Amino acid sequence: MKPQFHLPLSTYPDPSSFTIVDNAIDLARQHGADLVASIPKVRVPPIHQPFPTAIDFDKWRAEGEGYSLRSGSSLKEHISSAASQTGMEVRIHSFEAQDASVHDMLSEISRVHDLSIVEASEITRNLSEALLFGSGRPLVLYPVSNVCGRVDTVAIAWDGSAAAARAISSARLFIDRAIKVQVVSVTDDKPIDEGNRALLIAGLEHSGLTVEDVRIHARADTPAAAIQSAALERNADILVAGGFGHSRFREFILGGVTRELLAKCELPVLLAH
Repeated sequence: MKPQFHLPLSTYPDPSSFTIVDNAIDLARQHGADLVASIPKVRVPPIHQPFPTAIDFDKWRAEGEGYSLRSGSSLKEHISSAASQTGMEVRIHSFEAQDASVHDMLSEISRVHDLSIVEASEITRNLSEALLFGSGRPLVLYPVSNVCGRVDTVAIAWDGSAAAARAISSARLFIDRAIKVQVVSVTDDKPIDEGNRALLIAGLEHSGLTVEDVRIHARADTPAAAIQSAALERNADILVAGGFGHSRFREFILGGVTRELLAKCELPVLLAH
């Protein structure tokens, strides 16, 4: 069975970029995956004002829904053009949803795919959180405005946690095809079981992979910044990391590394929760 990749797109109020479309198509092409792009047609619910107001809410609603429709059409045109240039077939899944429920619906759609692909930015952070913690599937984050290339070297952010172990399992598609794997650990952040870390490296090497043991000190940097810098310095193509967070009163409380990666990443990052 071919891997099933999902590209959840936004049309309102901030439409997704063409760059994330290009990155998703290239990633799917590299790994022989099917790609489905979900494009919402946003419905803005009516606002009933108990008192007279100068604001024309019906006009505002119509403009918002029209913007979503135009953004969706523009994304579809770019997908068609980009896919034809690479020989990829990208299936379009269009659906209607009220503005407040778009992220939840995209999260539900993501559950029937192997992974979802999103840009890492403050604008897309709420969507990324919904996908990471609601879909049960891994999330691949891409830097804003960067078209990335082949995935040959995989960096694994290892701290011995269950989330990191789950991320490695979710990244098997990339690890199995990798030329080299780096196991990156921040040694001045929290204690790491050295015995289990050695077992991880030995297992990867026994499977035929070239493994680089990378130990770093974060010092004044955040762990997320230090891990990304170490991966970039060693020419990693993707970083694999566990996503930390839990829900309290319907709001996500995120781990520091997860929070930072969702808002900004310097290279593609696979997160799994």
